[in-house]
Amino acid sequence: MDAAGVREMVAEDREEWQKLVALLDANPNVALHDPESPDWTARDVYTHLARLMEGSVRQMEDHLAGRAVTDPYDGKDEDEVNAQLRDEYSEMTLDEARAWAHRAFDGLIVGIEAVPLNQWDSTLELYARADGADHYRGHMSYIIAE
Repeated sequence: MDAAGVREMVAEDREEWQKLVALLDANPNVALHDPESPDWTARDVYTHLARLMEGSVRQMEDHLAGRAVTDPYDGKDEDEVNAQLRDEYSEMTLDEARAWAHRAFDGLIVGIEAVPLNQWDSTLELYARADGADHYRGHMSYIIAE
């Protein structure tokens, strides 16, 4: 990936993140998804994304250092992992979750921007994009509360 590609990815991540944050902050304590989906609130989405963004940064760091990259799902089904994360952070307040998610987002952007251009490869790009704009758009597509 060249410098323009990195700038484009970061700009897209920032734009979609701001859209998602606005949507979450406009619906802070209500069930966000349709009745067929998990009963998540803004706090649940924030904690989910914070944990996964931190994981993506670790994967990028491990890949760059030549270390084995761990599977964030550890062989578990995505729905099972999401339920586990929701339970794990159920005592966190919305404000705590929001602050954590913003720190994690900032860390993801710093991590992406810190990669030397000559070290970008398809695997690293996969990790960098895993919990970026497409992930945020995915969450926005599930949200019905507005």
